[in-house]
Amino acid sequence: MAPWVDTLEPVVRVELERVEALELLGMTLAHLNDAEARTEISPRVPLLLAIRDKLAFGLREET
Repeated sequence: MAPWVDTLEPVVRVELERVEALELLGMTLAHLNDAEARTEISPRVPLLLAIRDKLAFGLREET
């Protein structure tokens, strides 16, 4: 019997049009700028950073 496989983070695969990805990237950056201005360290900041990185990577691959 194989051991159970656990996932430590949510795993979601979403396909977006370029315009949608750019809009989501803009919203993500706005939230990160707001968190940085308030020097907020909350659980949402690492998630927003991961979203930003994945969107930027996907947009770079597309060009």
